[in-house]
Amino acid sequence: MSRRLLLKSGLFLATFSLTLFLSTGFNQSQLTATQINIDAAELPTRILEIPSVDQQGNPTSTHALVPDWTQISFSQMPPISQSGSNQTKGQETELNRTWTTGQTPDQFLTLGDISLALKPELLSVGFIAQQTGLNLEQVALSAFPLIGQQTLNQLIEAIPLLAEFKVEEIAPVADLLTTQAANLNWRNQTLTQVLSSNPQLGELKLGQIDLSSYSMSSLPNLESTQLGALSGWQTTPIQDVPGLNTLPLSDFPNSVTEFGDLVMRIDTIYGPAEGRRTNTISGSDVQGFSVNCQGSQCAYIELDDLENIGRSARGSLEGKQWISGKYQEVEGGWGCLQGINGGKEPTGRLPFGSAFKVVVMEPDEQTDTVSTALFFRFCSPCGCSPYFIGPVPFFTYRVNSPIFVGVLEPSPTGFSSIPTQADVSTESSVISQKNSFSPRSRQTQSKLTYGQVQGVNIEVLSEAIASLESSNLDLAIGPYVCADNNRNCGIALGKYQFMSYNEYASSVIASKPGGETFLAQLAKGYQPTKTELFQYFPPADQEAVFVQSLIDKLNATVAEIDPTTGQLFEGERLIERVAQKHFGGDSSQVDGQATDAFGRLTLKSYGLNVLGRYRVSGGTVISTNTSLNSQ
Repeated sequence: MSRRLLLKSGLFLATFSLTLFLSTGFNQSQLTATQINIDAAELPTRILEIPSVDQQGNPTSTHALVPDWTQISFSQMPPISQSGSNQTKGQETELNRTWTTGQTPDQFLTLGDISLALKPELLSVGFIAQQTGLNLEQVALSAFPLIGQQTLNQLIEAIPLLAEFKVEEIAPVADLLTTQAANLNWRNQTLTQVLSSNPQLGELKLGQIDLSSYSMSSLPNLESTQLGALSGWQTTPIQDVPGLNTLPLSDFPNSVTEFGDLVMRIDTIYGPAEGRRTNTISGSDVQGFSVNCQGSQCAYIELDDLENIGRSARGSLEGKQWISGKYQEVEGGWGCLQGINGGKEPTGRLPFGSAFKVVVMEPDEQTDTVSTALFFRFCSPCGCSPYFIGPVPFFTYRVNSPIFVGVLEPSPTGFSSIPTQADVSTESSVISQKNSFSPRSRQTQSKLTYGQVQGVNIEVLSEAIASLESSNLDLAIGPYVCADNNRNCGIALGKYQFMSYNEYASSVIASKPGGETFLAQLAKGYQPTKTELFQYFPPADQEAVFVQSLIDKLNATVAEIDPTTGQLFEGERLIERVAQKHFGGDSSQVDGQATDAFGRLTLKSYGLNVLGRYRVSGGTVISTNTSLNSQ
């Protein structure tokens, strides 16, 4: 049954490329399509495009999936996964704070906490309403507790020209004076006139009456009022400012965005049994972002340049280590709040500014995935605590994924992190003990074990097929074609032009939020955008499922008889046949003359073409003639 013929052009070219490379090590027993899932905690994302050059020096681009801050607000962030509390009292501040599992950041952060990073105090009530689609006439004043805390004197200081309005034009103020100063004749008087002759009334608080029956528009010019003009704004929770918790983080005066443009590739993932790492890019804004990890429990991800000339190239960033903040902490905080949490915070980075810290959490060697999380801090006019409020789930990556790093600046040296009290699970310990050799020796072992499968170099064969299928363009999108008597219809996707109904591709796409709906659309002929392809079938997933499909095809094909030689497939004939299976399906005719949708390549010519590219790239093949089930 044909899977690839009459489906797409093997020479289809896309308009731009994404630089991402095959890792040198693939664990056949662990890598399965059902395990492959890059999760962004269901946050909206966008593609960050960064200009670069290819190996010939031609301009191209590298890309990474990053949060789309134009669509993310504090209330739309994932909830915090650990409860906690803090009580601090000193000469300059008293801070009693509690956060509970399930709360989103808008529920446990105040305006003061985010003031240094985002400047919310510069926002006006009207701007927030406009940006979030809030109708102030339909929002009760009671939904804005900060207003109820204001005295009349504070209101006329904060709200432009409010003092010049007549009292009867300010309905809640008129009600307040009626209930609190029944004998006062304020008819036809401005608020200024009333308070000038009755200064004691200036200390009345608006919240002394029920504000639920008044809308926010009942206070003239409230929409023009900046939050910072209201007394006590610093201690107001984000959720208590109508609309602010749904305001995109990109709309704050100091917006959340990417700082710098460095994107790196996750090369390898190591668990907590690792020790002594000194080539780090993690730390804190107090100790710098190259804090060493001494001793044990140095779980980390090893990073590499996004070079596009293969794993043999070694750039200046090769082997950089981002240490796990679950297992290692560093010094943080400043001023009067520096001592909170013992002055410690998880080691990590600030790639999106100082509103929160991005922390590598649990590197999982067994699944080749790593989770990350956000940590927040408390602030007051006299200082900020360490980033220790978390974790709030963020992205989960797998090996080969691009990850946004931001800016790498020279940092002070000589600092070392200290282990946290995080438990190392029995399973993690067992995994780490099995792989207790050094990172570089582990990489070498990985190459020897998985670089060659059935005598074929996996990396070289992958590159040979990709160069024929899409000129190595990760975001290539092919035509819509139906095959197998219209039983299978779909679109050819990505660097290896997997059909969307291919079992390897469809399983990983379906695992994404909205993935099954996306597959159904493709089956009906929908032409996806490159952004959608990156979202549902990112390059790291393409690499992983393709390698698994190659391994499966190689191991199956060596057990089959080559009708040309009458012997088992091996050597160069094995490469030809595996390429034919990728092109036409596992059941396609050996050396058949069936063509693709454009009639340019047959099964036989496709196999020969891939073999030729394999040879040109320096690939060798070992004729093993081993047992049918050799690995």
